[in-house]
Amino acid sequence: MPWLIKSTQGNDVPIEGHLFFVHVPRCGGTSLMQHFSVPQKVIESRGFIGKLAMSYFFMRYKQLESANFPIKTKENAACAVLLLASFVLHQYLDPLPTLYGTSVFLYLACISIFVSLFTTFIATAPVIGRITPVHRWYLWFVHYPLARVCESIPWCTGTNKHGYIMHLTAPKLLGYGYVTPNQMDNMCSLAIVRNPYSRMVSIYGYNRFGEGESFPSFLRRWKRLMRHYLERGEKEEWYTPCHLLPMFEYTHHEGKQIVQSVVKQEELKLLKTRDGAKEAMKEDNTISDLPDLVRDALLGMPHTNSRKTGQKWWDFYDEETMKLTLEMYGMDFEIFGYERTIKQRPDLVPPKKDRGLCMQMAKFNGFSRNSLRNSTGARVSQRDFYGSVRSSVRSDADIARSRTVKQNLMEGNKDELLGALVRFRVFSEVAEEDDHKLE
Repeated sequence: MPWLIKSTQGNDVPIEGHLFFVHVPRCGGTSLMQHFSVPQKVIESRGFIGKLAMSYFFMRYKQLESANFPIKTKENAACAVLLLASFVLHQYLDPLPTLYGTSVFLYLACISIFVSLFTTFIATAPVIGRITPVHRWYLWFVHYPLARVCESIPWCTGTNKHGYIMHLTAPKLLGYGYVTPNQMDNMCSLAIVRNPYSRMVSIYGYNRFGEGESFPSFLRRWKRLMRHYLERGEKEEWYTPCHLLPMFEYTHHEGKQIVQSVVKQEELKLLKTRDGAKEAMKEDNTISDLPDLVRDALLGMPHTNSRKTGQKWWDFYDEETMKLTLEMYGMDFEIFGYERTIKQRPDLVPPKKDRGLCMQMAKFNGFSRNSLRNSTGARVSQRDFYGSVRSSVRSDADIARSRTVKQNLMEGNKDELLGALVRFRVFSEVAEEDDHKLE
């Protein structure tokens, strides 16, 4: 997700007053973006074509928050008018204008039907996020044919070949050069996480193919879609769409927290007011460690994109779905301090932790409310660490990219061969001396 507070033309903000939001999907971040009027700021910063492109992007983003396959849309209304007008003119206009021997109005009718079907059923979260060929076509299409008009690198939002920029992980933001180590070390950064069980239900509601797809069926398919990550830790969007990634991949790198502050979604209802924040601190005294800039940002934050499910999230679970969720997102429970049990469902008993999970957890120290402060409260520079994260992400990409076309052909690695055309492992060059320019 984007910068919430940064310097703009006519409004110079010191780097220490900049606030950057690392948006973990399905954790309530869209409301924070709207709270800070980010869409309006992005649109105002663009030229004419950019304004149109980003206006449509944000409109579409909002539509998909309300329905998986949106029917009541401006696109469908425009297509209905065009289809009706084509039909009427085709019937009553004489002589008919033609193109290659076919009525122009027939072409217009076909275009209106195609656009309506495409925007209603194809260009949607379930199809783009879960059907791999469509997903990869989308990454190529928005970056090359659309000439990246739907991206806003200065605000870190929009979309390009790396996926949805507002849903990039903190390591990716550093690796791609969208945020520099110097910025990360001096600004304030924030991420919101939530109970992995409730997040899984939210992911299901957003990505299912319709009400006919049951929660257990969805989770089985979701785990298969996640195989590149589960088998070899592949986090690139080409292989693993952003909604599949565990939450800790957004906030940590090799066991160490990158994001300065982590807030739990369950705490937001109290942190919306100053009195509520005091109550939250009584329940968890670590909340008092949150920087003032973060606490002020959460005051009055609305919750505008919630969906009605008709039942509580815990009612979706049985032993199979609990096991599947723990297999996919077990690390999130451990790192962010969530219980593996569901207190509202005492009839469900989670499986024991496997050895692999325990070995992984040995590398992590949990999460921090303020990772840039030491025990005495002094701010400690992590610039070298952020620089190493950027180098690590780029090094991994260089190693994968160095494999020759011949090697990939011999091994039948069609994923990398297709990806080479999109250049998904090629990142923008950001020199060290540019760090200060990008503040």
